[in-house]
Amino acid sequence: MNPGALSGGVVLVLVLTQAAGQALSDLTFTDVGMDYVSLSWTAPADLNIEGYRVSYQYSGGPQTGLSPPPAPEDTTATVWGLYAGVEYTFTVTSLGEDGEENGEISGTATTAAAVLNTACDQGTMELSIPIAALPGVIVTSLHLLDPRCGATITPTHVILSTHLLDCGTIRETLADKFIFVNKAIATPVVSENGAIRGRNFSRSFQCEFIRRFDITQRREVLYNIPPPSVPIEIEGGNNSLIINMNMFTSADFSDKYDSADFPLQVTPADRLHFGLSVDSPLDNLELFALQCVATPTLNPDDSPRVSIIQDGCDIDPTLEKNEARSGEKALYYSVQAFTLPNAGDNSLLYIHCTMLVCFEDDSDSRCSEGCVPARGRRQAGSATSEHRVRRESGKEHDVKISQGPIITKTGKEKETGSTFPTVGVAVGAVGVLTGVLMLIATVVLVRMRPGLVTRKTAKNRAGLDNYSFQVWGKRKPDVPSPDTQ
Repeated sequence: MNPGALSGGVVLVLVLTQAAGQALSDLTFTDVGMDYVSLSWTAPADLNIEGYRVSYQYSGGPQTGLSPPPAPEDTTATVWGLYAGVEYTFTVTSLGEDGEENGEISGTATTAAAVLNTACDQGTMELSIPIAALPGVIVTSLHLLDPRCGATITPTHVILSTHLLDCGTIRETLADKFIFVNKAIATPVVSENGAIRGRNFSRSFQCEFIRRFDITQRREVLYNIPPPSVPIEIEGGNNSLIINMNMFTSADFSDKYDSADFPLQVTPADRLHFGLSVDSPLDNLELFALQCVATPTLNPDDSPRVSIIQDGCDIDPTLEKNEARSGEKALYYSVQAFTLPNAGDNSLLYIHCTMLVCFEDDSDSRCSEGCVPARGRRQAGSATSEHRVRRESGKEHDVKISQGPIITKTGKEKETGSTFPTVGVAVGAVGVLTGVLMLIATVVLVRMRPGLVTRKTAKNRAGLDNYSFQVWGKRKPDVPSPDTQ
C-alpha cells in the first residue's frame, strides 16, 4: 500500500452491513483522529428505543463496548482510546423494551495514522511523538536506548532528544554515508488488577548524512539527505495531507530514486526529472508550484542561487512540464542539469520548491492566479491591497520541500569509478539497512544550523515548516498495541 494513502486522517468506510428487518440506517463516520472516531446514524421516529449498545473491535482483537452508551434519544457517539492507523469495525445496536434488540447497523473505518517528527542536524537528533498515538503506554516511561535518556512531555507531544553519539545511538557507515539510529522505548499500562493488555512500545528512528570534503572549509562536511515528503494539516487539523517531491530516473517518471541513491551523479548532458504531488483524501485540492530554486545547501535562501520557477512562472529556459502526467494534484518537470556559479563546490546542489495547496473552488487563492511576473505583481499590489489581505487570510497553505544533493560532473570525472547512480539509469530497491529499520513508513526531514548549512527551525508542528516525520501505516494488528520490535 502506498505511504501517502497510509497517512491520511479521513474516514474510510469499507463495509456497511444490515441485518434483515433492521431499523437503523445511514451509519456515517463524521470525524476521525489518531485515537478516536465519531459516528452518527439514523433511527426511525416510530421505533421504540430504550437504549443503545455501541461496540467496536479491530481484526484479531477483543470486542469492546462504549461506556457509557448513547442515550435513547442520541444518534451520535464518539469512541476514544483507539490505536492510530488501525482498521476498526463499529456496530450500533438499538434496544427496545426489556433490552431486546430491534435494530443494528455496522461499518468499518480506519483511524488516522500517527505522524512522528524527527529533526536532524549536525549535532543532535530529536523525535516528537503525539501523545494521542500512545494509548495503553506509560508516557513517562519513554526513553532512548540508554534508559537514562528520558523524554520531555508537553500537553500534546512526547519529545526525545540526543546528541548523535550519546544515549546509545548506533552509527552505521555505508560508503560515503553516516546513518545514526536510536529507538524510543516505553512500557505498557498496567491495570489496577495487575493485568497487562498491551506490549512494550518500541520505535526506531534515524538520521542520514553524506560526508564530503569541502575545499573552501578544508574539512569533511556532513550533508543531510532530505526526505521526499512533508506533512501538513488543514481545516483545523481534522484532515492531513502529504506534500511529496521525488527525483525520477527517466522522463517517463515511472521509477523514483530512494534516499539510499543520493547523492545523484549527473553530467551536464543529463536532464533532472522531478515530480511534485499531494496525497490527500480531499478531492477538491489544487497543487501549485510557486517557486523552485537550486542552492549548494539545504538553505533555499543560500547563495549562489539559481531560479527555476518564480512566482509560478517558468524561469529556466530548459524547463519542461509533462502535461500528460500532470494534473490538479501532481506536477512533473524536467530541466537540463547544471552547476552553480561561484560556489565553493559548484558541482553539488539541492533543488527547493515552495508549493501552495489551495481549494479548487477558491477563486481568490494564489493558485487560481497562475503565473504572475514580478512586474505584474507590483502593478496589482499598487492597485489594491484588498485581494492580498483576503488571500492571506484564506485557506491556502504553503510548504517548502527539497531534494538532493545532486552532483554534476564532467564526463571524464564521472567515469572514474564512482559508486553513485546516474540519472537515466534505473536504480534498485532501498538499502538493506533502511529496509530492516523502517518497519513503518518513515521520512526524515532536516533542521540545519550554521556551520553545516543554515535554515530556520520549524515554527510549528502543523507541518507548514515541519522538518521531519514518520508515519505509522494503517494496518490490521495482531496485538492490541502499535507495532513493536
